Amino acid sequence: MGLAYDFDIVTIVPKGDDLETSGSTGSDVKVVRARFRDIKTADALRGASPRFRRMFLDAGFTLDSHGGTESRGFYPLEDAAERDRILRRLFANIRSTQLTGEYCGAFDLRDFLTHIRSAKPGIGLPQSASLPTAPPAAAAQVKKHRRPVPGRIGFSLGLAVIVFVLLKYLAAAGATP
Repeated sequence: MGLAYDFDIVTIVPKGDDLETSGSTGSDVKVVRARFRDIKTADALRGASPRFRRMFLDAGFTLDSHGGTESRGFYPLEDAAERDRILRRLFANIRSTQLTGEYCGAFDLRDFLTHIRSAKPGIGLPQSASLPTAPPAAAAQVKKHRRPVPGRIGFSLGLAVIVFVLLKYLAAAGATP
């Protein structure tokens, strides 16, 4: 199974030192970044070559992750404008960067772009929510204990060998069935 390329838009407020040197108040200084939900995806991007990684960083991605609450394939509707802006910068970086021969590691750019095309704004099921399922007792009643097909074949062959050996023994002893 491939990586989960879902990401959320997060607002990062610079620390107090950055605010003092810039001479502005904390209310108007906001940096918006795209942060992957899955740590394996962020690790894969961190493990890629520096040029490949820089392409994402320049577009507005971060190299850390967080466990988002949206389900796979969905992103919050309020993130749509910032998400579009970051993705436009990423596409411009992809066009301007020659990635031939760059090490991407486990991060698959083609899968990432496919995910971007298929992701939908809106409300999906939160990852912590699960679909209602039948109680375990009901599932046990519906499916009785059955041997798998190889088990049934093995049992049948074993029984046939026992019957064959028993018939041979009886034939050798002079008894006919």
